[in-house]
Amino acid sequence: MTVHGEIKMYHEDRRITDPELIRGILDQNMVCTLAMHDEPFPYVVPMNYGYDWEEKLVFYLHMAPRGHRRELLLANPNVAINIWKDVNRWGYEAYRGEKYDYRSVTVFGRAEILEPQKENPEILKALNCISVQGGRPAFKKFPEPCCRDLAIIKVTAEEITAKSLYPIKELEEVPMPPVKAE
Repeated sequence: MTVHGEIKMYHEDRRITDPELIRGILDQNMVCTLAMHDEPFPYVVPMNYGYDWEEKLVFYLHMAPRGHRRELLLANPNVAINIWKDVNRWGYEAYRGEKYDYRSVTVFGRAEILEPQKENPEILKALNCISVQGGRPAFKKFPEPCCRDLAIIKVTAEEITAKSLYPIKELEEVPMPPVKAE
């Protein structure tokens, strides 16, 4: 099995390992890309997400309770999630000598499907994580009837890799400086 954290990056100095900096990247985004096993190619889909990081990083994503994603996850729960943000400065003032900038986080983990159950407090927690990540207020109670026909994908991270175009060491460096005219 590949241990992604042990693979040498071409620019190893750009690897981000500090959980605070990784959280900073996650907090600036609302959409991730979920990759699942399918044949003959991986099945990749963009999805809204929320996350919780106490002992382990856990992602929550919502989907219909039936369909291809469900079938794939039940057949093989090993997934990858990628979150990234970039800015193109071509035609504008460079930053740190660069005309392009990015931050990315990739997570490898196992998915489980949480079925829609009003009694399950983890469903409400998941919905709140997704809602807050998207800039909306948290729910005080389980939102009926809108959430009866959905399932939650819970992905528990087993490996996390992160990188930026140039080395960042402080939380203040996570947001990318705005594009300025030359």
